[in-house]
Amino acid sequence: MSMYGMVDVTPEGVSEGAALSGMFGESAPVETERGIEAITEEIIFYKAVGGQAVLEIGKRLIEAKAQLKHGEWLPWLSEKVEFSEASAQRFMQLAREYENPALVRDLGASKALVLLALPASERENFAQEKHVVNGEEKSVSEMSKRELEEAIRQRKLAELKAEETARELDRQKEATAEAEAAAEKAQEAAEAARAEVEDAKSISLAAQERTAELERELKALREKPVDVAVQTVDASAEQIAAAVKEAEKAAKAKRDAAVAKKAEELKAAEEQRDEARKAVENAEAGRKAAEEQAAALRAELEKARKSAAAMDNKALAEFGVLFRQAQETVNRLTELAGELDEENRPKVYRALGALRNMIAEKAEEETA
Repeated sequence: MSMYGMVDVTPEGVSEGAALSGMFGESAPVETERGIEAITEEIIFYKAVGGQAVLEIGKRLIEAKAQLKHGEWLPWLSEKVEFSEASAQRFMQLAREYENPALVRDLGASKALVLLALPASERENFAQEKHVVNGEEKSVSEMSKRELEEAIRQRKLAELKAEETARELDRQKEATAEAEAAAEKAQEAAEAARAEVEDAKSISLAAQERTAELERELKALREKPVDVAVQTVDASAEQIAAAVKEAEKAAKAKRDAAVAKKAEELKAAEEQRDEARKAVENAEAGRKAAEEQAAALRAELEKARKSAAAMDNKALAEFGVLFRQAQETVNRLTELAGELDEENRPKVYRALGALRNMIAEKAEEETA
């Protein structure tokens, strides 16, 4: 007896070997140019074969849709192969997405469709791994469709958390690098400010020394007696007295001019000294500001380094991501509570209070 006794009909033009290959999930060779009648018969045959032939059905549905004219597709589905459009779309989607018929055969069409939520490169590995669902470790073949959907949802949530953690780590590293650059720049500015203070002090000291020197010179000029030299040969007493008076006047004028010039030099030196002292004060203020800024930036740098180190701790990094998400969730829950009517609002606030108490209890248990 042929193995086709297990099904209603063997498609016309299909060899027994090809049919058996289809039954066991292997693609039978499909001719490039065939009529819709042959395709219809093959679909009916593979429907009788069962779940492991879903990919063969999907391939032939794709082939049939390409041949049928506009308006013929839905009537043909309903009348010839008895498929709804939604079912046909699912079969065709499986045929397009899966190259491994064994995976579809082992899992069944419904679970294979759920797995389409994952990238093609991850499906087989996901199907082979164990996953925790509702506190129990199961393989995909052991899961219900609903459990598989939950496992995939948890997988995607974990991926989102990992991506957020990686982004946060990158942000922390970038912040640390920026803080290091700013701290280094501030340190250089502080060192330059200290050098400027030393220069200003040197200039101020030189100005003070010059001022003191000019004060001494001016004092000496003022105290110096007026020297008068008069020739007395063949001169009368009156002539000598007049000559002495004139010489004293000229000597005094010369001395006064020298004193006035020295006084001007002293005034200019005092102005330079005052400017130098002011420059020292300004330089000291700049140094102080630069050192305060450098200290503040060093503190920021230390904070950034600690944050980056914390992000390297995976558990702590995940806690940070989940904590921010929890804050956003609580804020949204509070907003929704405010939108409820007076009857339901107290219930929601009681629920929020219970959540708060639960968190407080857990925290107390860990810190006790």
